[in-house]
Amino acid sequence: MQGRNISNKDSTNQPIQRGDTTKSPSQNNQPKTFSSDSALHHSHSLRQPHLQANKQSSLESSSDLESKIQKNLAFMANSIQKDATHTRKPKFAMDDNTINNHQEGKKGKKSQDIEIDKVNTINAKPLENTAKLSAFERNSFDDKDNSEGIDSIMLDNISENYQFHKKDNLLHSSDFFPQQINAIKQESSTKETINEQAEVFKAGRLFLVLSIFTLSFSIFLFAVYAKIISKPPIMDPYNKKSRDYPWSVKTNTDIALRGQISSFDDYILTSSHKFYKIGVYVPSIYEEKRELLISLMNLYGNFNKNSVRFALSRGGNVAITDNASALVAANLRVLNQKLAALGVYKKCTFSYINKTSLKDSELQTMIVHAQIVREKGRETAFDSRILRTLENLKNATITESEAMRNLNIALVEYKNKDIDLSKECYTPIFTYNADVRDGAITRIERGFDIAVSQIEREYPFNEMMQPLLGFTNYAKKNVDGKVFDDKMKFIAQSGVEKYRDGILSAKRDGKISGVADRSGNIIFNKRSQISTREDGFNIKLTIPLSLQVKIQRILEESHKQYKAQQIVSGIMDPQNGEILALASSVSFNPNRGKRSKNIPTAMRVAAAERSFEPGSTIKPLVFSYLLNRKKINFQEKIDLHDGIYQLRTFTIRDSVPLKSATPEQILIKSSNIGMTKLTKNLSGTEMRTLFETFGIGEATGIDIANEATGLLPKASILGREVEKGAASYGYGLRMSFIQLLRSYAVFNNGGFLVVPHVTKHFISPDSKIFYPTLEKPRRIISKESADFMQGLLHRVVVEGTAKRADVPGLIIGGKTGTAREKEKGAIIYNGSFFGYASDGAKTYTIGVVIYGSQASEDYYAGQTTAPIFAKIAQLLVQEGYLKKNK
Repeated sequence: MQGRNISNKDSTNQPIQRGDTTKSPSQNNQPKTFSSDSALHHSHSLRQPHLQANKQSSLESSSDLESKIQKNLAFMANSIQKDATHTRKPKFAMDDNTINNHQEGKKGKKSQDIEIDKVNTINAKPLENTAKLSAFERNSFDDKDNSEGIDSIMLDNISENYQFHKKDNLLHSSDFFPQQINAIKQESSTKETINEQAEVFKAGRLFLVLSIFTLSFSIFLFAVYAKIISKPPIMDPYNKKSRDYPWSVKTNTDIALRGQISSFDDYILTSSHKFYKIGVYVPSIYEEKRELLISLMNLYGNFNKNSVRFALSRGGNVAITDNASALVAANLRVLNQKLAALGVYKKCTFSYINKTSLKDSELQTMIVHAQIVREKGRETAFDSRILRTLENLKNATITESEAMRNLNIALVEYKNKDIDLSKECYTPIFTYNADVRDGAITRIERGFDIAVSQIEREYPFNEMMQPLLGFTNYAKKNVDGKVFDDKMKFIAQSGVEKYRDGILSAKRDGKISGVADRSGNIIFNKRSQISTREDGFNIKLTIPLSLQVKIQRILEESHKQYKAQQIVSGIMDPQNGEILALASSVSFNPNRGKRSKNIPTAMRVAAAERSFEPGSTIKPLVFSYLLNRKKINFQEKIDLHDGIYQLRTFTIRDSVPLKSATPEQILIKSSNIGMTKLTKNLSGTEMRTLFETFGIGEATGIDIANEATGLLPKASILGREVEKGAASYGYGLRMSFIQLLRSYAVFNNGGFLVVPHVTKHFISPDSKIFYPTLEKPRRIISKESADFMQGLLHRVVVEGTAKRADVPGLIIGGKTGTAREKEKGAIIYNGSFFGYASDGAKTYTIGVVIYGSQASEDYYAGQTTAPIFAKIAQLLVQEGYLKKNK
């Protein structure tokens, strides 16, 4: 280590004297710097003269010198110890006592040992006073490097002095070495002890760090296990640590739908759809992110941006739309999750109300308020609802649980009335949940409010297939004494909808119950309960829409031509009773919002619901019954009295006057007089049996609501001569269109009476197919009689009154009929034609009826219904149901 200038500020210009005082002033003026090597060299240069001149003197004073060296070594050890304990004294500076002793020794031995004093001057510089030593000590601590330099110089001097005396006085210094060795051993032992303690402390600290890390990692693993694997504890909404866990039981209802009806050619004729109300709580949306929400709503739901922006500007709970489709609602549910992830929504606070006792103070306050306003005559619908609930509970018309539910809902409204819902999001909004304890609070991101607003029954083809399909209306519900539509339930009104209401109606709503998280999402696990919804059965009809539409257009055109009240036409497969078409010239649009004004009158399916006097179309039925009972003599000619016959007081007339005719000619020419004489020998009971055989006076079983059974007089009435005669040509009894159509099918299927129906089959929600249960066909006449009648009806078309019904290339048979009746004091005519069209391989029974023709227009069936029949037969050829024979 290089030495430094050790003089303080008081001795800056006073160099340290080293024994040779004869140096030049220039040398004295420069400060001295010492190193260990220079000090050792200087020590040797001084030591040689001293040994030669004063050897004896040195031996004499060896004991004193040894004593000084021991003191210096003791001082050095003391300085080292003080330096280890951070004392602020120079490491090897001597204390005042040592300095004084040193000065006194110099005075006592000045004449004997001058050279030794010079050496000692190097080892320990005499200080003039204690103040200078103190100044030196302060300066030594002001500069650490100065202190280290001074220590090096003093150690070197002490070492030099010690080595000199060791060599020169080896025999006299034998007592010094054991002390030095002991001191070194003691110092080494102390250092080893300190090092051992440091190692022990270091190991303990490392163990502590590892223990803390192991404990932290164990806690982390336990938390993960408790969060993911273990069952969550019972949650309390007031507990902040548990708010991310599910804590409420929730039930979501999936509303079941009414079944759909489809045509035979697979067109959906009617179906049910859910419409959704899309709402949003404006205060829960961050202002700076509203434009993002508007843009995404346009993208996901095709909403108009300006409309959404205007709705949001109103604030509070706003409804974006209340007729969103199921697809739009599904898209917005996905968007809702993305908006929450993007941080568009704030968390709103909700406070739950679930009172369980009428004695609750808040309920009592609300009830008393309602009673007071009633006494003051300022009662509102809200107050009436509260008091009516209490009255119903008192009268036991509702249960206590129902009353508490109603009162809890009312309390929510009562407490929320003071909250500005257009601005608040952090003030608790009150809500009712029967599964959450009273007073519970939670914060959730509200986002979109998506809920089913109504279920709509849709008829995509509007007037087509009406009134056959029928329609539905909403059920009614009473709210605060006012009647409203219950837009979740349907009541069928007419047609197939009403007849098959039990099959079409929704069976059971689906329910999903389970523990929900704070956002209201039900968590699916083994404790959640799921019951799937059961929609109504779908129905497939026997009627192809394509054929029905074309027949309906034919009837509509004819309706304009003949100016009648209504025209009805139907086609049936006589083999199994399936209806291929059942159309009307009068129809209506059943869709809500577009519903026709004439629906009260147009909703009736006249083919099944309206009865009329069949007129001459009844004659083939009477004739076939007599034929089957062998009560007709075909060789006999019957007197027809030139078309006028007086029966007691009643006059019977024929439209085609004949003098006489065979039984076959009677039917071909449609003689009323002839039919009266053919049945004159039948009793009243036989006449009634005749009509009952063909199902007159009873329902056919067709699957259309409100079917009319017609009117069949009693046997006693039919036994009268006039009434019996009138009944034989279609007066005095009433039949429906469908009854006549079924009766004529007997002539095309070998004599069987079948059940007409428009339902092909049912389709269950799990796609299983079920067929309707029908009464087995019942034979009423023999096959021979049926075949004979089929041929005879063909002659009626070719030779008789229905020539305009004939279609070249087809076998057409049938009978016209015209009946007169009074309606509201006016005379109207009902013209009809029932028969069949066949290509030899396939035969269809067809009927046409025109209701309410005016006398001023064409009203005879041969002029009106026969041409319509021919158009329908030609249509069957065009549609491929029949093939013309060349």
